[in-house]
Amino acid sequence: MSKKLLHATGFGRIHQLITEGRDDEARELLKALQEEYISLVEENEALRNQIIEVAQVLDMAECMEFDGQKYWLTDELRHKGPYCQLCYDRDGLLMRLQKQQRHWKCHSCGNVFLDAKAVKENTARRAFPAAVPRPPIPLFMK
Repeated sequence: MSKKLLHATGFGRIHQLITEGRDDEARELLKALQEEYISLVEENEALRNQIIEVAQVLDMAECMEFDGQKYWLTDELRHKGPYCQLCYDRDGLLMRLQKQQRHWKCHSCGNVFLDAKAVKENTARRAFPAAVPRPPIPLFMK
């Protein structure tokens, strides 16, 4: 009997076999039905888990904010991160970047992201004095 049709006609067939006194055949058919049921339950559970995983990915994607070079996870009014743009776009992984002096570094892929705020603060602190005009250097002696 086809496995696809086993669950649809199996219980009626089992009842018929029992009433005819063919208990061994009924037992075998009941065993096959039980195996098919377990297989369907496992498949159903796997599909449910896939749906939950896809829903979580979609929910997370809605909370991702890209600042031009790295991702931030926004949770209401807070920013979490930053996370590596390359790892997220390529593999879907949230790899937290590690803060260095003037940049962020991903220890997974090795990508480096410039910390614009630190660079701006550093250049503001190192403001050079205004250039003082100097007299021209005589090139030729008279």
